[in-house]
Amino acid sequence: MKTLISWVAQNNDFENGNVSDAGPNCTFHKYFFKGDRHFILSTKKNDDTRTEKLVNHLRRTYTDRIIEAVYLDINDPIDHQEIQSKVTPFLAGLKDDQIALFISPGTAAMQVVWYLSHMSMNLKTTLYQTREAKHTTSKEKPELIKINLSNSSLPVTAVYHQEEIKRVGPNDDYKITPAIEQIYLNAEKVAQTDEVTVLILGESGTGKENLAKFIHNNSIRKDKPYITVNCSAFNDQLLESRLFGYKKGAFTGADKDTPGLFELAHEGTIFLDEIGDVSPYMQQALLRVLQEKEIMPLGGKAKKIDVRVIAATNQNLVKRCEDKLFRWDLYYRLSVVELDVPTLLQRGKTDLKTMVEYFLSQKKRQLKKNKKLQLDKAAMEILLNYSYPGNIRELENIISRLYVFNEESVAADVLPKRLSQEPVNKPMHWEFIEKEHIERVLKHFNGNKRQTALAIGWAINTLVTKMEKYGIREA
Repeated sequence: MKTLISWVAQNNDFENGNVSDAGPNCTFHKYFFKGDRHFILSTKKNDDTRTEKLVNHLRRTYTDRIIEAVYLDINDPIDHQEIQSKVTPFLAGLKDDQIALFISPGTAAMQVVWYLSHMSMNLKTTLYQTREAKHTTSKEKPELIKINLSNSSLPVTAVYHQEEIKRVGPNDDYKITPAIEQIYLNAEKVAQTDEVTVLILGESGTGKENLAKFIHNNSIRKDKPYITVNCSAFNDQLLESRLFGYKKGAFTGADKDTPGLFELAHEGTIFLDEIGDVSPYMQQALLRVLQEKEIMPLGGKAKKIDVRVIAATNQNLVKRCEDKLFRWDLYYRLSVVELDVPTLLQRGKTDLKTMVEYFLSQKKRQLKKNKKLQLDKAAMEILLNYSYPGNIRELENIISRLYVFNEESVAADVLPKRLSQEPVNKPMHWEFIEKEHIERVLKHFNGNKRQTALAIGWAINTLVTKMEKYGIREA
C-alpha cells in the first residue's frame, strides 16, 4: 500500500479559521498525490478541531481517497525526543507500506524526526517537500522536491545519539568509556521508544542501575518519577505490599491506605533490580502487571497504571527458565530489549585506566580533598592487573579508601594487600582464564608475539586480535 504521512500545518493549512486550498496539505493533494491513503498527524490527544476540518475538507474534495487523522498526544512540538517516541511505533506499524513522508508541514524538530526515521528504521520511506510556485519557472504549480540522503560510514543516527550522550549521559555518577559507548547508544534508541520493557544483564557492580537511569533520563518520562526497588531484599508479602500498595485493614498493622511503588511511579519508570530472585508467586503477579497494565493493591481493587518497566539481573534467566525456576512468559515480557553490560575485566585495560583516572578526579570533588591523588607506576600496575570481581563498584570503593589514608601520592605498598595477591575467588568465565594465559605466555617469551602464538597454537593475527580485545600491552 502507498501511504502519505504529514503533520497538520496549524498555521499554513488555514486562513481566517477555514481550510486554505493554498495550504501545504491541500496543495499536495491537488498536484502530487498518487497514493492509497493519507495519514495527517496531530500533536493533540483527540478532538483537534482544525485537523478534523482539514480531513473533512480533503475527504469532500477527493471522495475516492482514504484520509485519516492520527492523534499522537505530544506535549511539546519542539521536543524531538518526545516526537520520536510517538512517531517510531506508528511508523513501525506500517512496515509493509511504501511511505511518502511529506516533511514541509511541522516544526523543525518534526523534520529532524522524519530524517532520523528515514535513516534508521529500515522502512520503505521517501522524503518530499514542496517549494512555492513563485520560486519556480511555473506561475501556478508548485515544485515537488524529493530529498535524497546518502549513508556515510558513520550513520546519521549514530552521530545524533552520540551528541545526546555528550549532553545528557556523563555526569558525576558514571562515565561512558569506549568499551560501553555502543551500549549507551543502544540505550538512547531504546529510551526514545516509549513503553518498551528493558532487561539489563550483567554481573554485580557493572553499572546496571546507571544504565537504567540513563534510559529514564533520555525518555519522554524524564520529568516523571524514577523509582528503584531491589527485589531480592524482601520476602513475598513485603515485596507485594511494597510494589502494589495496600488498603487499610488488609493485614495486621495496615492502619492506613498506602500506595505501592508502581502507583508512585505512575507516568514514570520503575527499575526492578535483581528480578531473577523473585519467587514464582511474585513472577505471576508481575506478569499480570505487564500484561494488563494494572495493579491489585492488597485488600483493594484493580488500578490502571502507566509505568515503564526496566528490570535487571546478574543471573542467567534463560538457564533459570530451563530449570523451571523462572517463567518463560515473564522472561519474554521483560526482555523485549536486552542490554548486556560487560565486566570491568572484559572492558580491557584501556577502559580500566580511564576509570581509575575518572574516580581519582570524582572522589577528589566528592570527598572535598585539596589535591588529586597521584599513583606511582608500581601502584598503577597493580590496579591495572587486578581482576576486580566486584567490578566498577569495587574499583570505586578502592579509590575512596585511598583518599582516606593518603594525602598526595600513592605507592604500591599502601594498596590493599588483596590487590597484589592471587585472588581466592577468581572469575570462572573463559575470558578471564584466556587473558591470564596470554599474559603468562607473553611474559615467558619476553613479549615475542610470534613465539607466543606458536606456543598457544594460534595464528599471529589471532593473538593480536585477542590482545586488543583484552587490552594486553606488549611487554
